[in-house]
Amino acid sequence: MEEFGDGYGVLEALSENVSTRAIPFIFLTSRTDPEEIQRGRELGVEDYLIKPIDPNDLVKIVNARLLRSAELRIALIDEAYLETINVLANTIEGRDRYTHGHVERVTTYTRWLAEKLNWPEENMRMLAFGARLHDIGKIVVHDDILNKRGGLTPEEWACMKMHPEAGAKILNNIKHLKPAIPYVLYHHERWDGSGYPHNLRGRQIPIEGRLLAITDVYDALTTERPYHPARPKTEVFEYLTARIGKHFDPDLVPIFIEAVQERS
Repeated sequence: MEEFGDGYGVLEALSENVSTRAIPFIFLTSRTDPEEIQRGRELGVEDYLIKPIDPNDLVKIVNARLLRSAELRIALIDEAYLETINVLANTIEGRDRYTHGHVERVTTYTRWLAEKLNWPEENMRMLAFGARLHDIGKIVVHDDILNKRGGLTPEEWACMKMHPEAGAKILNNIKHLKPAIPYVLYHHERWDGSGYPHNLRGRQIPIEGRLLAITDVYDALTTERPYHPARPKTEVFEYLTARIGKHFDPDLVPIFIEAVQERS
């Protein structure tokens, strides 16, 4: 301790070290001089406890700082994952010249729908990952198929239908993103069981897949594609409504239409 002089010296030394700079500091002191307290604030002290100290107060403050540090680490990890996911999703999307902006639009539409359903923050957090990555499996689909202007042959269509399972396999190897797999694996399932890859029906389809089935189709129809022009929103609303109980969840379609109309 003598080599640092006092607690401020220790704090200054630790603040200069990258590996210890982010540690939250609590000062236990008998000093009440405002200048001393301000000096500590400038060095990053988060809390002051003036001696004599109530042990309960110390425990509460330590617990609060530990919780805040944990929340900050989670937020930083999420931010890093989201940045990586955006780069990855945009790279995959860039292979298909007809779907520019699709990932971000689908993510936005899906968030609007989930907000109408009052989803908790933890669910919204994973939605941000899953919606952006829903087409990650297209990495296995050849560019010629992705960019083909005409209809696909049976062989090409079989290749295209591989992308949900291919995407799920990729995410299964990333612990932090495993909860996002339902968005990737089930967004082409249909309410009547005619979808793929598992021909699930009704509420057998996880809610993540049922949400994304609606928002993915909505964006596909309201934007220009090689096989159709962009359609008006009102026309697409009619399309979604006509396929309630066939392609889409009967409960979710009216909520989605209401969400889009409110945002418009």
